[in-house]
Amino acid sequence: MGVGNFTLEPGTVLDGRFEIVKPIKAGGMGAVYESKDRMVNDRICALKQMLDPSVRTEERQISIDRFLSEVQVMQSLNHPSIPKIYSSFVYENSFFFAMEYIEGRDLATILKDEGNPGLSPEQVVGWALQTLDALKYLHSHNPVITHRDIKPSNLLLRSRDQRLMLIDFGISRVTNPTDGFWIGTPGYAPAEQQQGQPEPSSDIYALGASMHELLTGRKPEDWDFPAFEDFGVKVPENLAQIIYYALGTWPEDRYASAENMTEDLKSLGMMVSLPQVSREDRFEEAVVKLKERLYVHLNGLLQRYSNECHTPYLPQNLDFFEFTLAYPTPFSLRIVKSVADLSVKFYERQGILEPSLLESVKPMEPGWENKIDRVVKRFVSDYESSKGGGWGLSLF
Repeated sequence: MGVGNFTLEPGTVLDGRFEIVKPIKAGGMGAVYESKDRMVNDRICALKQMLDPSVRTEERQISIDRFLSEVQVMQSLNHPSIPKIYSSFVYENSFFFAMEYIEGRDLATILKDEGNPGLSPEQVVGWALQTLDALKYLHSHNPVITHRDIKPSNLLLRSRDQRLMLIDFGISRVTNPTDGFWIGTPGYAPAEQQQGQPEPSSDIYALGASMHELLTGRKPEDWDFPAFEDFGVKVPENLAQIIYYALGTWPEDRYASAENMTEDLKSLGMMVSLPQVSREDRFEEAVVKLKERLYVHLNGLLQRYSNECHTPYLPQNLDFFEFTLAYPTPFSLRIVKSVADLSVKFYERQGILEPSLLESVKPMEPGWENKIDRVVKRFVSDYESSKGGGWGLSLF
């Protein structure tokens, strides 16, 4: 799909928020654009467009429901190697989601540029350990989340810290409600996934296929992985055994979990380079705890003001969000996450007036819990005053 297949022009604004900057890449299911998030200080993000092939109205509604449901789950994820998804929406005949923009090279590009014919075992094992850490996190969810398309081109080495990022999750499967539909890539997808029944060990197989390719320089073919010696590549025997065990034809023939494969790779004792957890990553973990406390209060407001609340549900992530009450004038609590200064900012907005800053909370510093309680209480008090009411509040 060439540049001519991009459907959005630079300058186009979608969802009243995301301004298209330039196209990045396109494929059979849609396209990816660099965009600016006008609501969060023009933050650069990747806006992914997926075309909806549905024709009939009932099929389209099923597609929309499944897309929004799955992206909602993805928005709740918080792991250093999984890009953040900021927002999702439906526009015309396409699904969109905005996600973290990552500067770097994928492993397929690194293999092409530096492979001779493959890359070093130490590099490959280091990347595999990072991938397995992310898979362990995904597979521990209930219900289980599987990536469904692990391959070198979907493993991106971030430039700023050499952290491996898992990109292109199989969200596009929700655009086709047909039973038995599977997402993945031949050569990397095991038999059960090609039968439409992926499970955690399917990702393990795909990682094994990727490791084989990165070491040999040869793209995998379905269930055909020649010995490393056939390529003139020297791979430690115990590492080869681990890879071929991951490549078992059926789930019962391979590693049952990411933890098991991690243990075996670590037992090799190889000198591998792993990235440190950054301040930004620690901030994201702290924001999750802040969100949990904040949402207890906001859920209480949803119930207390059920007839006046214009916010039907609370989103899975705390990125940019407005909680709105209205009687009769809209009164909003705007919440904006700021990675620049590691804070979460709370603004109050009445009607068409400009929002005013109530509080800037730094969840990595002590005392943030009291600030959260205080800012919500202040918001409720101001809202009641705007109504000329006064309920004798006892929310906190």
